[in-house]
Amino acid sequence: MRHRLRPSALAALIPLILLGCGLLRFEVEQEDESTIEGAGLLGEVLGALDFTGLDDFQTSIDGELEDQGVAPGDLRHVQLIAFELQAEPDLAFVERLDVYVSADGVDEVRVASGEGFAPGQTEIALQLDGAELVEHVVAGGLRFRAEATGSAPVDDTALTTRVVVAVEATAQGACNQAR
Repeated sequence: MRHRLRPSALAALIPLILLGCGLLRFEVEQEDESTIEGAGLLGEVLGALDFTGLDDFQTSIDGELEDQGVAPGDLRHVQLIAFELQAEPDLAFVERLDVYVSADGVDEVRVASGEGFAPGQTEIALQLDGAELVEHVVAGGLRFRAEATGSAPVDDTALTTRVVVAVEATAQGACNQAR
C-alpha cells in the first residue's frame, strides 16, 4: 500500500527536513523611544538612562518562541547581537555607558558598553560583551539597566534604542509540533 502526502503536508515538512530537526536560529528585535530631560545651563551629573520601554522585550521573545514551536528547555544560546542608540541632538553628554541585563533569580550581567561619544555624534552601536542570556530568558524576563557617566544634556534629548537578540534552539519543539 502506498501513502501519498498532500501538497500542504509536504510544504509543512520541507523546513523540518531542511533543518533536520537540528538547530533553529532566529532574531528578535525591539525599538524604544524615550526622552532624556535637559538639565538647563546649571547641568547635573548623569547617572542612568531609562530603558523601561524595553521591559516588554521578554514578551516578544516568548511570542517568537511560541511561534517557532520552541519550549524554553530547547534553548541553546541567546545573545545580544545589537544595542544601538540614536539621539537628537547628539550623544556628547555621555562619557561612558554600561548596559546590564537581569532576571528574577539570575545574576545580573553586563551585555554592552560604550565610551567617548563625540560632539555631533547622533548614532552609536555599543560594544557587545557576548554574554549568554539563556538563563535570563528561561527565568522569564530580560530587564535592561544602564549606568552612565557624564553630564545631563542642556536640552531635552530624544533617544531611540534598538535591541536585537539572536536565539538558537533545537528544533525539537518545532519537530514535535509538526507531528
